[in-house]
Parts: sequence; C-alpha cells; structure tokens
Amino acid sequence: MLSLVVLWSWPSSDAESKLPLVVLPPQLEYLGTLRGAADVTPKPGIFKRVLKKLVGLDDRERGMLTPNGLAVDSQGRVLVADTKERVVHVFDPVGRRYKTLHPPDSNPFLAPIAVAVDAQDRIYVSDAVRSRVFVFSAQGKFLRTIGGVDREESMFKRATGIALDRAGGRLYVVDTLAMRVVAMTLEGKVLTRFGQRGGGPGEFNYPTHITVAPDGTLWVTDSLNFRVQHLASDGKFIAALGRPGDGPGDFDKAKGIAVDSQGRVYVVEGRNDRVQVYDVDGRLLFAFGATGNAAGQFFLPTGITLDGDNHIYVADSYNRRVQMFCLRPENRTPAGGN
Repeated sequence: MLSLVVLWSWPSSDAESKLPLVVLPPQLEYLGTLRGAADVTPKPGIFKRVLKKLVGLDDRERGMLTPNGLAVDSQGRVLVADTKERVVHVFDPVGRRYKTLHPPDSNPFLAPIAVAVDAQDRIYVSDAVRSRVFVFSAQGKFLRTIGGVDREESMFKRATGIALDRAGGRLYVVDTLAMRVVAMTLEGKVLTRFGQRGGGPGEFNYPTHITVAPDGTLWVTDSLNFRVQHLASDGKFIAALGRPGDGPGDFDKAKGIAVDSQGRVYVVEGRNDRVQVYDVDGRLLFAFGATGNAAGQFFLPTGITLDGDNHIYVADSYNRRVQMFCLRPENRTPAGGN
C-alpha cells in the first residue's frame, strides 16, 4: 500500500483558505479550484464592479451548479458541461477570460452532460435528455447537431458519454439506455454499433462514460456491472477491471474515465468520492479523494480529463467546482498524449 503525505494547498478564495490540509499520494499535487468566472478573470476597478452589478452583468459572480463532463482544448481552455444550468462554462486561464456556451434558444440544451474537442478545437456536447450531440466551432458558434431525427426524436435512447479519436476522426457516443456504444464520423454518419445488455465480455449494464487511449483503444465505465471495460476501436473485448465494493480496486457508481499519455487509467467513483488510477495492465497504482468539501475531497464527483501535460481536472459535482491536480515531474511525460 502506498504511503500518504500531507501537502499544503493554494486555494483561490478566502473561503478555501480556511480549508484543512490536503492528503494526497506522494506523486500528486493539488493545483487549485475552478468555481466561476472570478477564478480566471481579472478583478475590475470599483466603478466597473458597481456598474456591472447595477445592470446585472457581473459574470464574475456566476458559478457552476452541477459540473459534469470536462475537456481541455489546445488553447488550454477548460470546458465544463453544467447539467443543471444548461450551459458549457469556458474558462480561459491564459487569456483570463470566461464565457458560457449554449445553442440557440430555438434548439436548446436540456441536460448537457459530456463535452469533448477535436483536433480543430471544435466542441462536441452530449445532451442526456435531448439525446443528441451539439457541435460548436472553436469560437463557440453553433454548427449542427448529431443524432437528431427531428426536433423531438433521436437515434439515441439516451446519449451520455462521448469521446473523440482525433487521429482516426471518430466520435464515440455512449447510448446508456440502449446498452451500447455508437461509433460515428465527425459529420454524424454511423460506422458501427457494439454492445448489448449483459454481464459478459463486451456487454453492458448501463454504461455511462468513455475515453480513447493514445493507442486508439477504448475504456468504458460499465456502471451497474461495477467494472471498466477495455475494448478495441471496433468494440472487441480486451480486458476488464473492477468489482463491486468500496475497497481498493472496487467500484461503486464508476463515472468519468480518462487515460494519460503513459496509458494510466483514471476512474472516478461517484459514491466512493475518489479517483482510482491503474496502469495499462489494470494494476491499481494509487487513489485519491475522500468525502468532504475540503481541497482534495469530493462530493459525488463525475467527470475527469487530462491535458497534454498530464494535469488532472475532476468535476466535483455536488461541491459545484472543478478541482485541478498534477503529477509530480518524475511521473510526467512530454506533452502530446491523450
């Protein structure tokens, strides 16, 4: 069992400065938290603050309600699908800007749940209620939807997790109620479907999230089978990890999943309020998180993503925030991975 060390956190607000110390595995560091616009935008002068408050335009006071899916684009912008607020929050720490993203009112979000970006930084957002994928340009212009037959009907029963194979130009959509994964072109043409209800290899019992590894293989959280499945790009079964429970290597409501540039697999557990990290062969390396609202703790976490430097972003849903971590230098690899 790995030993734990105590690290000081560097919170982004006065409230967080009173939180207890962070207990993390030795290879991990806490970086900070995103809650709203104030975490990335510069503080305006008092005159502008008063004016914006009077006219109701103070975005710095806007925060997240239920962050779920996450993605980071090539510009370093952090995209967060907020299911309850029905928007995608766009945090730009480099440009020190913040905005929200949503389709036209005539074709609205009802429950945006997952987000992904392609090689051109186009943004893809799945909506679990409308059961389709919304596509936006890198600048946030609404382009089209994928999967919708008409305004009400969709080819999906319930579109949830999405992932993009940037090299292969494929979009993968988890259709939770259909117990399968749909592979499509970026324009929305169906290439293949795989999976059915069951507990055998390649079968699913309410799958929810998906990610594409650097080698093009897939990892899918198979929620009510209490496991994660490793599949080839065509759905062929490779391996599985996990079992029911709350101990090391166990899963209870496995949700978000991500793979870093070394092939390590990060699995978010909603009910156990932690992230477990495995090597490419399925061996548990370490875990982090516990129930609470301190830095490094979670309350029903959902999504997870990594950037090219293996910085880790976790959607801490019921704490209404995104927490950021990084691997220590000896555990990193050069940028250019997943």
